[in-house]
Amino acid sequence: MSSRILIDTSAWIDFLRSRGGVLGDAVARALSDDTALLCGVVIAELLQGAKGQKERQQLEFLFANVECLPVLPDDWHSAGRALQALRLSGITLPFSDAIVAAVAKRHAVSILTADAHFQHLSVGLVDMPLLPEP
Repeated sequence: MSSRILIDTSAWIDFLRSRGGVLGDAVARALSDDTALLCGVVIAELLQGAKGQKERQQLEFLFANVECLPVLPDDWHSAGRALQALRLSGITLPFSDAIVAAVAKRHAVSILTADAHFQHLSVGLVDMPLLPEP
C-alpha cells in the first residue's frame, strides 16, 4: 500500500467541523505531509452537505489543493460486482462507498474513514477506530 491516503467524506467532515476529532487530526497530518487524496464521489458528498457560502468556499479551496483521483470505467464495474456479491450474502452497502473503495484499490491506497461499511469492501483502511454502523 502507498503512504498516500484517500480520505472519505466522514473524515473530511470531522476535519472541517470538529474541534479535536481523532479523524480530523489524521486529516490534518495527511494534509501537512501531502499524502491526502480525494475522489469525485467524496467531492460531491461534501458539496451536498455544505452549509452556506463560507463552507462552499472552504471546500473549493480544499479541492484546488488536494489531488483528486479519477473514477474510471473499470471502477464502476468493480463497485457493481462488489455490491452484487455482498448483496447475495445479505449485506447491502451504499453505492458511494463501493466507488470510493474501487478507486482506492486501483491506486493501492488506504482509506481514512469513520464508516464501518468499508470493512466489507476488501480495501486497506487507515488504522483508526471505526464508528459502529447505524
